[in-house]
Amino acid sequence: MRRLLLLLLLGVLTACSRGPDVDMLQRDVEARLAEALPADTLTLEALYRRGSQKDVKSPDGETRRIVYFDVDLKLTKNYDFGAWDSPGVAGVISALGTGPRGLSGIVSGGNRAGDIIRAHGTAIYKQADDGKWSAVAPVGFRNVVAPDVASGAPRPAPELLLEAMRNVIATAPPETTAATRDVIVQELQVAHAAIQSRLARVQHGYAIAAGANGGQYLRFAQALGDGKTRVVPLITAGGEDNLRMVRALQAPLGMAQGDSALMAYEGKGPFQSEGRYTTLRAIGSLYPEPIHVVVRADSTLRRMSDLVGKRVSIGVPGAASRTTAVAVLEAHGIPLAKLGEVVEFPLNDGLVALRQQEIDALIQVIGFPSASIRDATAAVPLRLLPLDEGAIRKLTAQSPAYFPLTLPRGTYPHQGDAVSTIATAAILVTGTEMTDAEIAGITRMVYARGQDLVARGSAQGAQLSAANAHLGLAVPMHTAAEEVIAELRAASQAP
Repeated sequence: MRRLLLLLLLGVLTACSRGPDVDMLQRDVEARLAEALPADTLTLEALYRRGSQKDVKSPDGETRRIVYFDVDLKLTKNYDFGAWDSPGVAGVISALGTGPRGLSGIVSGGNRAGDIIRAHGTAIYKQADDGKWSAVAPVGFRNVVAPDVASGAPRPAPELLLEAMRNVIATAPPETTAATRDVIVQELQVAHAAIQSRLARVQHGYAIAAGANGGQYLRFAQALGDGKTRVVPLITAGGEDNLRMVRALQAPLGMAQGDSALMAYEGKGPFQSEGRYTTLRAIGSLYPEPIHVVVRADSTLRRMSDLVGKRVSIGVPGAASRTTAVAVLEAHGIPLAKLGEVVEFPLNDGLVALRQQEIDALIQVIGFPSASIRDATAAVPLRLLPLDEGAIRKLTAQSPAYFPLTLPRGTYPHQGDAVSTIATAAILVTGTEMTDAEIAGITRMVYARGQDLVARGSAQGAQLSAANAHLGLAVPMHTAAEEVIAELRAASQAP
């Protein structure tokens, strides 16, 4: 009997050490989903607890466990998770503690009632002195580090080009003048280069100047591709670098912030010395990139004016996000000289410094939900500062690339209220290298309905739709893209 009691006690202790049971887990998941999405949007059809492990990042003196689970969710009505102005994929990701590759079933263009969404979720629980468990926050996910990729297509061999020109010249009529022969050579050269370039793009893929390893731009570019059109994401320094690469014909396509693209088009700001880029064209807007002003949850900072005299990270020099951060501060009457210290960290370094209280705040332009911010707030609670309404009006009036945006509650763990901010659009741009037919094909591939880019690794992929292709667009749209977007929008509205 004593041995039986010991075994029973051991079983209870073992169960406690493994975290909450499936009933508690299900109640907590349902509660988080109810906070993240409008009522009666979906039902939890099934939840399977898949085990747990000790949280090695637990604060000193706390016992925490990461619990893993699979969940099936059923939509009770039609719902577009990609809408820019309402709760969507950001809330689902934060509520379930999942990452883009752990979530499937959310498609571009909107889901239908009855659709099943599946996710591999995680949650953190801590144990009280009495042995009871309570939820802390969904755990952040880690991004897959993108491999280095090759750039560009090979140029045609000089020998082949010379041979092609020699053949035409050799077969020209005897009465052909030198001037006429020069014209033939020039036209042959242009035609040969154009054909070879287009064939190379078809065979080797369309290079997209994207962004840094693990960044949102790179993950989005990697998620693109319809099986017929291959894209080659290029690792770059970011949006401003991408615009320069497209201008220099180093890549036919690039991703950039809408405000940065407008400055390049007008030859202003960081592009002033380069002059106007008048041939820059947009394929369309992809997803919103709101301003995030991040502080620790236990900080006394409550409004933007509180940043005066504080240590603020605004991003690295040359990054488009830094240029926007400076504009946001100035719209609030805070030039850089009024900050206590201007810190120039990249996002992840800035989040580490914020957690360690080496800085007071950081400002970043990034699509939501940001994986890095979610990761950071799972370890140390963080909070977002809202922008002042007057500053929002000033910013949107001074640039057509800015628009008001509200980050819905539940976008990030611990975010109980909606946060007012501004956003610019992440846009896909091109120059003069591609033909109208190629632009039309790329546009169809990017904005095709029914794509599950979330499952391919891009949380922002759910916000992609032809209906939003003009939102925040401040540079001219390519005429071939314009025609395709109009066609796709008309098809989506047809009964």
